Amino acid sequence: MRLLCVLLLVAPLCAQQITREPADAGGTFFVDGIVYHYAARDNCTVVVATHSVINHKFLALKVRVYNAGPHSITVKPEDIAVEDANAQRGMVAIRGADLARKMRKPQNMARYAVNGIGGAPIDGPITSDMVSPAFLEMMKAMSARGNGAPPAKSVLYTDTPGALEASDVAVGPVECDDVCRLRNREAQGADALTQLQHPSSPDTVEQFALLANTIPPRANVSGVLYFPLGKVAEAKSDSGHGKKAGLVRVTVPVMGENFQFELPVE
Repeated sequence: MRLLCVLLLVAPLCAQQITREPADAGGTFFVDGIVYHYAARDNCTVVVATHSVINHKFLALKVRVYNAGPHSITVKPEDIAVEDANAQRGMVAIRGADLARKMRKPQNMARYAVNGIGGAPIDGPITSDMVSPAFLEMMKAMSARGNGAPPAKSVLYTDTPGALEASDVAVGPVECDDVCRLRNREAQGADALTQLQHPSSPDTVEQFALLANTIPPRANVSGVLYFPLGKVAEAKSDSGHGKKAGLVRVTVPVMGENFQFELPVE
């Protein structure tokens, strides 16, 4: 009788352990000092990050949604909920087109540090007057080796056996995990949060704005939502240094599920 009672008590516990849903995979990574948060489920991954932009007048929320499922999904900016976590109130986004229109007004160009020509300065090509002679010699040696020509003596090559210590470890391709792939995707090309920290044109602000999109399978969509930064309440952070900071709570609904994040305001 005692054995039967024990079995009746243990069976529900075992069933709960077996049927418990696995926890969502998530974490953070950094790109040029900006912290990105991500959450992954079976058919979808959401990546978000925030930073002050446009002369520190606005908060930019960057959102990227990956569709790993077999069916297309639709993401709309108006469905994304953003809340001031310190003040416990919702925040209303400003459409990229409306913000760009406001930036084009002459009285606002200085206030928003508008760059009428374009976005952040683009790095030019490397020329001979920008590098040292040693660097040029190295590049010439690499080019000669790539073309099959015998390289001249330089900082890269030596005719002395054993001058360059051989490694016992075989060199092979470095495996990139999921976080590595997420980080590399955000680091590719022109990053919106990085460019918008510099004087930007209204066209650039509008170009980066998040728009409604249907995401095909094995594809992703990204964009930026803009919020007035002056309306974000500040409170002492938990880091212990006593500095006040803002905190926003973001909810991204995808395929009937809510991806929630708490992001510091920088």
